[in-house]
Amino acid sequence: MNRTPSSLCLAALLLGAAWIARAAEAPADLVVLNANVLTVDANSSRAQAVAIRGGVFVAVGSNDDVRKLVGPGTRTIDAQGHMVIPGLIESHVHSTQVARNEVLQPFRQLYSIAEIQDWVRTKAKEVGPNQWIQIPRVDVTRIKERRIPTCADLDAAAPNNPTVFLWQYANRTVQILNSAALNVVKLTKETEVPPTGKIYFDDQGQPTGRIDNSSGIVTRYMPARGVPDDKYQDSLVKLLHMYNEIGITSIGERNSNVAGYRTYEALKAQGRLPVRVTVTIGLASNGSVEDTEKIIKAIPFKTGDGDDWVKAGPLKIGVDGGTLYGTAFMRQAYPKESFDIYFITDPAYRGDLRIAPDKIKNMIRTGHRLGWQMSSHVTGDAGVDAVLDAVEAANADNPIAPRRYNLIHGYFTNPETAKRAAKLGVVADTQPDWYYKDGDALADVLGAKKVATFIGLQTWLKEGVKVVLNSDHMYGFDPETSLNPYNPFLAIQTAVTRKTAGGKIFGPEQRISREEALKMVTINAAWMNFDEKKTGSIEVGKLADLAVLTDDLLKCPEDKIHDLRARVTVVGGKVVYERAAK
Repeated sequence: MNRTPSSLCLAALLLGAAWIARAAEAPADLVVLNANVLTVDANSSRAQAVAIRGGVFVAVGSNDDVRKLVGPGTRTIDAQGHMVIPGLIESHVHSTQVARNEVLQPFRQLYSIAEIQDWVRTKAKEVGPNQWIQIPRVDVTRIKERRIPTCADLDAAAPNNPTVFLWQYANRTVQILNSAALNVVKLTKETEVPPTGKIYFDDQGQPTGRIDNSSGIVTRYMPARGVPDDKYQDSLVKLLHMYNEIGITSIGERNSNVAGYRTYEALKAQGRLPVRVTVTIGLASNGSVEDTEKIIKAIPFKTGDGDDWVKAGPLKIGVDGGTLYGTAFMRQAYPKESFDIYFITDPAYRGDLRIAPDKIKNMIRTGHRLGWQMSSHVTGDAGVDAVLDAVEAANADNPIAPRRYNLIHGYFTNPETAKRAAKLGVVADTQPDWYYKDGDALADVLGAKKVATFIGLQTWLKEGVKVVLNSDHMYGFDPETSLNPYNPFLAIQTAVTRKTAGGKIFGPEQRISREEALKMVTINAAWMNFDEKKTGSIEVGKLADLAVLTDDLLKCPEDKIHDLRARVTVVGGKVVYERAAK
């Protein structure tokens, strides 16, 4: 019997529908049962179980629903009632920097002049006499004495080793050299320094050991320190797996370049990439439209290029300095209580604006015109004003809200600023751990009233600004003892309690709920990266990233949230970490 084209078409449709139905019931690759699943979907739905096939969630529901998808080859994880959350998105790290530095010299946080001296003594014994010693980064707000070491302090610890303490942030550096280092460098009043540099001399005309904004004078005498590519990549892979141990499934490499992007591509090609990576590209130009355009056009990709494992994020410009260094650009002058700790001599000093306002506008407008998402490092409230002025200028050229401008840091919040940011569709990328670690010291130097607005999450939320929490991880491998801990649960705890490491609370009205904080490290972070339809929540069709936790995030004591860890971490349907049974 001859079949008409229409009947053949109908038969094909029926066969296709039957195939789709069978595929929907095909066994899962992995299921998690007996869980307390916090999906973080639009309805804050809860579930008992999930099923994963082909790297995506294919079922989210009851144990009975999911058991139907268990086949002979399905791996089953019994969560034993533990909470399951979407994979955590650590959206602001400097992992490539961390990996290189850890090969060169493992980081250790030092909290006093005595600890610094003990570290130097140990290092001197390790390297032998006459060898240079570079002290790990120590922020002055972490030092008990609230001062950096002097030449005499370093002499007492290492009289026979050239030793340098470097206090550096953005465009400001302060170096302290001991006498052995001064004997090598041989500073005089004729030594050339950059226009903003300075060498300090005592009343007898002898160098005190302090040098400002002139690091090249010293580094030319220090042995070059390089890291072979294989050791660098191995170090980076180790760090990424440590992120997995705490439930992190995606990261944002927050100030990189084309080489950094290629490094992650190489790890993916080697099958050694256990997290998804969005790479932010640093943009340094002279601030003119022409130079900015030339630099941007030389980048061989733009925002969104890549795949589900490695993709390009925004361009990033550095607008001001840092709060811990007294270089955040503020609306009001720094108080006199901060003068000694930050070496301030001008009573009218408000911080450092690294780029003139007209140049900020040139860079942001140009990047926006060329199709990039844009972001800025900016910490002070006046710095944020300058950035939002530039974002408004770019918005006048072409609506910028769809580009989800990233306001990185934006530490001192106020309703006026939040209203402007909300209107422009700006997302706030901020780090509660700085409040936790340094809030007590900042209250001493900036005043408790100012610190009450530091990391002001409720101020952002009340005006409708999307907020993302992260760490700015840049030194050290340990999730708790790194310079800035990358433990997302510490960030959540701090956002919920507003407690500093010393147990003090500044600005209790800025506290948020646990559910709100969880969104800020999952679905909000995904949204910032244009990934909200792929990651950030546990929903059918999304990429299968999740973490089974050691305790209940919503019910454990507030002060114990930071103790949470992953029992199991899954990325793309594959188990990348499983905690050993005790």
